[in-house]
Amino acid sequence: MFLIRLFLALAAVAAASVRTQKVPGSETLTETDITFDNSYAEGGEPVTAAQLQLNRVTSGWCQVKNGSEAEATPVVSAFFDAEKMLIHLNDSKTGKELAKEKDCSKVVIRVFALGK
Repeated sequence: MFLIRLFLALAAVAAASVRTQKVPGSETLTETDITFDNSYAEGGEPVTAAQLQLNRVTSGWCQVKNGSEAEATPVVSAFFDAEKMLIHLNDSKTGKELAKEKDCSKVVIRVFALGK
C-alpha cells in the first residue's frame, strides 16, 4: 500500500483547486485544474481523490481548458474515468487516445468531481 501511495504522490500532474461546493444530499462537487507534464502516461494519467479535494470520488467529468499548442500532440478532448481515477487525452487528428510520452506540458484539464 505504501508503494501505491508513493507512486500516486509522484504523479506527473499538478492539481489546483478552483471551487468546492456542497450539493443536495451528502456529496460535494469540486472543480480542479489539472496541468500535465511533458510525458503523457500510456493508458491515461492517474489522479487521486485527494488531488480533487475529496476522500472518495463517485463520478466525474472533465473539459479541456487549454489544449496543446504543438502540432504533434493536438489535444481537443479528454475523458475522466472516475472508477480507475485516470484522465485520458484524445488526439484530435486520430480521434484515439494520445500516444505515450507525448509532450502535454501546456495541457490543462478542468475536472468536475462528485464525491465525499
